[in-house]
This record gives sequence, C-alpha cells and structure tokens, in this order.
Amino acid sequence: EDIGKFPDTNLAESLQRISGVSIDRSLGEGARVTVRGIGPDYNMVMLNGRQMPASSNGNGAGVSNSRAFDFANLASEAISSVEVYKTSRASIPPGGIGATINIRTARPLESEPVINVGMKAVHDTSNGNLPDSLQGHDITPEISGIFSQRYFDGTFGVALTGSYQERHFGFSQGG
Repeated sequence: EDIGKFPDTNLAESLQRISGVSIDRSLGEGARVTVRGIGPDYNMVMLNGRQMPASSNGNGAGVSNSRAFDFANLASEAISSVEVYKTSRASIPPGGIGATINIRTARPLESEPVINVGMKAVHDTSNGNLPDSLQGHDITPEISGIFSQRYFDGTFGVALTGSYQERHFGFSQGG
C-alpha cells in the first residue's frame, strides 16, 4: 500500500523493495522486474486488472523485441498500490509464469479527496566525468502531483496525476 510514498525514481525502483523481486537496470535506472529468478519476459503486468502490453522500443523501430513491461515509464507517485502474485490463484487471470503484477492507480471514489504536489532535485556528481559536448546539467528537477475529488454526493469522481522528470544522461565508450 502507498507505494508512491517511497523516494524512488520510478515504479521498478519501488518494486525491488518487495521480497523476491529484483530489477534490471537500463542506463542506471530500474526498468524491468524479475521475480524469484524468473526473467521479466515471463511476468504478466496488469493495470487495474487489465493486461498491459510490452512497452520497450527494442531495436528503435518502434517494435518491442521483448514481452517484458518497462516499469521506468510509470512514476511511483501515481500508484496507490501494487499486488505481486508469485504463485497462481483462481481469482487472477493466468499468463504470468514468473509472477502476475497488478498495478492499482488512485481511484477517486475509493479514497478521500486529496491535493498533493511533490518536488525534488537530483544532483549528479558524475556529470563532470563526461566530455564537455555530452555534459548535461548537474541538477535535474522532478515534480509530481495528484488531485482527487468526489462530486454529486460521492457518485462521480475525478483523479488526475502527473509527473515530470528531466534527465540528462550520456556515457563514454572506448572504441
């Protein structure tokens, strides 16, 4: 519950806090989830009970070369809870050999009205190690917010979440 309260960069970073869950990193940030040693291609990921498609770009042609979901696309602040099923159950859809992961977003009719804005800045001390032409800013901003409100005696609700992260990254590779 309340996984968005963790100070993590994205949802993959938050999920690694669960026992038996590890993550694969892409350019230093968590991206894909491995559960109990079974690779990320064998997990079924759902958003509010509906199956999510794979979302990585793969070879750059817009076609995914993997069945794994890229959790770096989701900010932790927009998530109210995550259900990780490591074994099969009759009450959940089949399809995840490794695990079935259900991501639950904030729902306005199930929670109290809320307005919350969070801001932070990340200071990158390794930026100076890059050549001048590849350097970004030493400090990159992050901002997120959530608004949830009920109307008409609790019969209609609106929930809006947003997240913005600015990243400057690069790497040097010997040839």
